[in-house]
Amino acid sequence: MSVLIWINAAMANNNDILSENDCDQIKNGILYLLSVADENWKALDSNPEGTPDHLDHTLRIKWATDVAANYTTIHKAFCDQGK
Repeated sequence: MSVLIWINAAMANNNDILSENDCDQIKNGILYLLSVADENWKALDSNPEGTPDHLDHTLRIKWATDVAANYTTIHKAFCDQGK
């Protein structure tokens, strides 16, 4: 609910949804999350399937890529306007 309020307030501000700095921070966050997924993907090589560490790394990959995908959607909706 608070996201909807924030979006409405941002839209009322001369159609400047997010500043360039905000968009850059979102993009950097996406890149960071993808690097977290990549690090955990590499860790799977040394953690055989079925071990607790393998499951932990697998869950971290899923979390990081899910959050990166959500932020990508936000970036496309609010930062790629008119580009």
